Order: sequence, then C-alpha cells, then structure tokens
Amino acid sequence: MPLSDYARPSPARIRLFLSLLLMLVLTAVFGRRRPGELGTRESLRRSSFTRVMFMDIGALSTLGSLYLLVNGRTPVRVPAAVASLFVGSFALLPALAFEDWAALREQRGERQE
Repeated sequence: MPLSDYARPSPARIRLFLSLLLMLVLTAVFGRRRPGELGTRESLRRSSFTRVMFMDIGALSTLGSLYLLVNGRTPVRVPAAVASLFVGSFALLPALAFEDWAALREQRGERQE
C-alpha cells in the first residue's frame, strides 16, 4: 500500500489511528511491571536518555495538539487538543480518527446538521 493513501482522510488512515489506539490501550491495560524494573520516577532520576525521551513525548503531544487545533474542522478539536496535552495519544488518536471520519462524511455529502 502506497503511503499516499495516508496523506488525506481515508478509511485506511482511520484504521491506522484506531489500530494505534487499540495497541496503546492494550499495552496500558495488560502491560505489567517486570521484576527488577526501576519504575518511572527512578528511571527519570537515573537516566538522561529517559529524561530526553520523556521530554520528546511532551513535545510530540504539543505538536499533535497544535496540528489538531490548526487543521481540525469539528467542535471536538479544542477539547481533544487540550486533553492531548495531559493524556497524549489517548486523546489525540480518537480525535484524529473522528476528524477524518467527519471529513469523509462531508466529502460524500452526508453533512451533519
């Protein structure tokens, strides 16, 4: 499948967003702490790499939030953008899928009233 299928709203892009959300939720629910694992706070305290990655996640959440605010067309964009600053992809992925779904409906002439 060419990457151009993901450049604009499409069923393939909606499936991608929802698949990523499903994997995220499954990891959050079934991901367990392993024996010998330091935990979040201790990892952040000890490892500069962990701190950089933690900051990177914050930067990506901010960029995703900004993208949603600028490119979003539905009323969901503002609350989802704010929520994504706090819960990241748990808010961003469903909002992006909804935005694409709404855009596809509009293209097909099924506008909401």
